[in-house]
Amino acid sequence: MRALLDPSQPSHDPSVALLQVALSGFGFNFYDARNQARANDLLVRERVSNLLADAAARIRTLEVRYRERSIPAATREEPFPPADALRRAKALHELTARLDAAGSEIVTLEVPGADPIWSRVRDELPTLHRLFAFDVGLATAATALYERADALTAEAADLDGALDAFAGDFEVLRKALVERRALLSGSGPALPHS
Repeated sequence: MRALLDPSQPSHDPSVALLQVALSGFGFNFYDARNQARANDLLVRERVSNLLADAAARIRTLEVRYRERSIPAATREEPFPPADALRRAKALHELTARLDAAGSEIVTLEVPGADPIWSRVRDELPTLHRLFAFDVGLATAATALYERADALTAEAADLDGALDAFAGDFEVLRKALVERRALLSGSGPALPHS
């Protein structure tokens, strides 16, 4: 029965041909390897973006707790809050913005279009598989950022050092983004560096 409904084997029977077209999404084969690879790429990037959004939410909550704990209400004797506490609160706010921006950037990354002309000219499936390999690198960096955000507390003894540690994870993420873009522009490596 499956062979009968396979759209790559067109039938001369009009009812079977109509059924083949309907089951293939009116010309779009949902089970084609290229479409599965494209969907996997989108799924991974969406999950990476969600992971970064969760990390940003944790840092946002941490910033509120930190402000409540470390920035006292203004008094006549001390009208201005401590400069160190303000600097740390600002760093937490900037980290949240950076995580949100990275999540938005990742979910909107380019992918080769589902264009039949381009698929004849270039090897689309291997390109999609290479993109997926880069997406695994993005997921690894995003997981490290999330775990670091999850472990951070307002009471951390060395909050400055903990905030500085995010820079290394962001660098790994940035490098994966640059290499992924380079692959699509034709100037990138075949596979991500380990």
